[in-house]
Amino acid sequence: MVQIKRLKSKSRIDLLFHQGEMIHSKTLLLRYRKSPESGVYFSGVSAPKKNFARAVDRNRIKRLLRVALEEVPSDDLFHGSGMLLYRGEKIPTLENLTEEVLSLFLRVKKNESLL
Repeated sequence: MVQIKRLKSKSRIDLLFHQGEMIHSKTLLLRYRKSPESGVYFSGVSAPKKNFARAVDRNRIKRLLRVALEEVPSDDLFHGSGMLLYRGEKIPTLENLTEEVLSLFLRVKKNESLL
């Protein structure tokens, strides 16, 4: 079982963006880096200020992303760190985000099994 924690460490974030892989869906981008030694998935979320000038909207999107991530079964999560970046231009619904987040993690798991 994989435990979800917040991605806070600057060194982890730098490794994620310099050495991590990227996969995307219609409105989400997932940057991820697997590390087999940890039993934890460190998660970060982001919404662009360019598309959402009001902080209230950005915070709502980030909150929805965190809730959608918690609904992903722990079997589909991987050990390591990842950052979900929202690329849409409208505030999404929780159902749409949940579907997209789950599909991204299933694609990562599928790519892992191909190796």
